[in-house]
Amino acid sequence: MPLLVTNRQQLIEHLRLRAKNSQPHQWVGELLVAGGHLDPQSLQQALHLQREEPGSGRIGDILLRRKLISPQQLAEALVQQLDIARVNLDGFQVEQQALLLLPEHLAREHQVLALMLEGELLAVATPTPSDCDLLHLLGFVTGKQVEAIHARADEVQVAINLHYGAATALELPEHQSQEPELSLHRIKQLAEDKPTVRFVDSLLDDAIGRRASDIHLRPGEREVTILFRIDGVLTEVRRIRLGNLPAIVSRIKIIGGMNIAERRLPQDGRHLVRVSERTIDLRLSIMPTVHGESVVIRILDTQQSLKTLDQIGFNSDDARRFRNLTSHSQGILLVTGPTGSGKSTTLYAALNGIKDTGVNVITVEDPVEYQIDGIRQIQVKPQIGYTFARALRHILRHDPDVIMVGEIRDQETAIMATESALTGHLVLSTLHTNSAATTVTRLLEIGVAPYLLNASLLGVLAQRLVRRNCPHCLEEEHVPDYVRTALGLDARERFYVGRGCSHCHGKGFAGRVAAYELLEVTPALRALIQPAVAAQAIEAQAIVDGMRPLTQSALALARDKLIALAEVYRVRLE
Repeated sequence: MPLLVTNRQQLIEHLRLRAKNSQPHQWVGELLVAGGHLDPQSLQQALHLQREEPGSGRIGDILLRRKLISPQQLAEALVQQLDIARVNLDGFQVEQQALLLLPEHLAREHQVLALMLEGELLAVATPTPSDCDLLHLLGFVTGKQVEAIHARADEVQVAINLHYGAATALELPEHQSQEPELSLHRIKQLAEDKPTVRFVDSLLDDAIGRRASDIHLRPGEREVTILFRIDGVLTEVRRIRLGNLPAIVSRIKIIGGMNIAERRLPQDGRHLVRVSERTIDLRLSIMPTVHGESVVIRILDTQQSLKTLDQIGFNSDDARRFRNLTSHSQGILLVTGPTGSGKSTTLYAALNGIKDTGVNVITVEDPVEYQIDGIRQIQVKPQIGYTFARALRHILRHDPDVIMVGEIRDQETAIMATESALTGHLVLSTLHTNSAATTVTRLLEIGVAPYLLNASLLGVLAQRLVRRNCPHCLEEEHVPDYVRTALGLDARERFYVGRGCSHCHGKGFAGRVAAYELLEVTPALRALIQPAVAAQAIEAQAIVDGMRPLTQSALALARDKLIALAEVYRVRLE
């Protein structure tokens, strides 16, 4: 294991020792085999290729080209071979004079953070400390001898945002006048000022680096609060002067293709940004308030959000049951829950599994959140009368096998979806209900005839997203008596929660997982679907048929130490 340094003195001592003993002890291939990342036969084949073809490059490059190892595995082996220390950026005191040597755009582009300056030696933290080209570039830019220290990519990103992106450190253009007095020329000038451009770019980089799903700019009477929604929870990250808001909002309007002169009406926009090898889709919403324009930016990261059923949190039995439901050639399958409960993510996971089976998949959404190859996706436009129901009518003439309707909002869409399911199509959709059982009664209340629902409904998945404990800082959770009473738990049962550490940025949580209940419509349950049926009767029969209630699903996660009991209490269904 590489040495972990936490302060300047430890780092200086490590660099001195390393300078005395600079020869590698083992070859990279040997380290990869010893670490279990590569089998000896594959290594011998790669070495043979290297000998036979002199221009084939280093052994690590050959292994990467043949996809025998990952870039991360190669980086770790090189760190071990070169005896490079690892730095704990959470506790290391970064020196201001070192930061000033490295421009922010280079730090962000190459994921590198200047740590300290010792004479003519500059120590930097990077996930790729063995990258000679990067070290030469940094040496040329800074005029110093550069020594690289290993750090995790997510830690480097957070540290860059902390040291370069703090709002208090940015010299934003201050404007004290009232907004209505700003001319269009002045608005454009404010939006194109370099400090404003840097601030907005930094804000987006910071949010994406922290895996936030939304950015909120909330104007108050004297200042603007900036919040990120991370793992479903809004967290305040900084505050800025109210006088800076017009410049920032104008910049956001420009990148979102909106009218920068319009400040009285709400506006929506969209912007695509490239981060590393992936494309991030930004949905921008601006709304006027009494203190200025409020901004919400939804961050849609396809790579992070398109998941398999296993990644969402399904156990193997329920994943099999859900896949069985999606394998039908006709019928309707619904995913329900409140806004932000991961319904769309689950439907996309289902579509990803279906699209490779040689079927014609068409979706109608509002909006189209993630674009998937091999699927035709339609965006509804209610302002011109192109609604879910109207789009669905046209889709049926386009020879679909599987139809995904983004949301059932009214009687017309509900009836069309169930009728489509009866005519030889598999229909996937979402509905805003609390539980699987109430979904059946809700559809009856909307106006779907019992015989239609009886013949078409395959199943209902009701889900919530709960915050996953950080596995690196688990400690026993203090559970109030009223929580145990509400959940019917014994006082002796123990549960765990994340304390907060450098891995989870002090939050105690790392990502989210689904708690759910999966109702399959069996012959016994179909017999209950009548106009006056109670949701309790539906639920009782579903449990007899094998449905595990959502609260019990969440409780099982807590017993496995994956989530805190407080999360179970938060999403429980009475």
